[in-house]
Amino acid sequence: MGSISPYNLDPAQYKFPSPLNGWEKHTPLSESKTQDGKSYDSPDNSVLSDAYEHFVAPISNGGRHDSQLPGFDVHVYFNPHDKSQVSYAQDLWTRIRLEFPELRTYPLHTDPQGPHAPGMFEVALFTPHQFGAFVSWMVVHRGPLSALVHPNTDEELRDHLHMTAWLGPEVPLDMERFRLRPVCETMDKRAGTVTKIVDTGDAGKTVKEVRQIE
Repeated sequence: MGSISPYNLDPAQYKFPSPLNGWEKHTPLSESKTQDGKSYDSPDNSVLSDAYEHFVAPISNGGRHDSQLPGFDVHVYFNPHDKSQVSYAQDLWTRIRLEFPELRTYPLHTDPQGPHAPGMFEVALFTPHQFGAFVSWMVVHRGPLSALVHPNTDEELRDHLHMTAWLGPEVPLDMERFRLRPVCETMDKRAGTVTKIVDTGDAGKTVKEVRQIE
């Protein structure tokens, strides 16, 4: 990558629209409390959020057998020089494959893989239901290991740095090894589109192609 990175790591580069965009004309919320006397009564909940069924854009909604990226990746880290951690990681990897066969589980690696410097294996999640089940399961079963949970959007570096959740202590990522994803696609089922990442373009700007789902 040379001395000039095509990525700006400063989070101030990003704009964060108000979470109420599109909800400005909402019905006034009740000030009454529920039976516990602490939490608030909710509005009519006969219609659930679409987030229960689809990941929020721009997170990919590619399926288990689609060519598009999955919605979330979970990277599970271990010290390859610590026999007890290696053993635990191997057992955890085996248990995940047995209990969650619908997920995509990748091999264990003891050498650095891209920006992931320690030992690592990866699990891909494809639906909000899988995310809820697997991440809550990992809270209990990760043991002494740390896990990085990140979405797959069309901005890989932001996915790994600014839109992450950690289970356990954070593990430093090796940014010098970071590369833009090769040609890949993210899917938005609600909008009916697929976005293809072409390259970084001029001045580090990502070039994208958007097409309707056939």
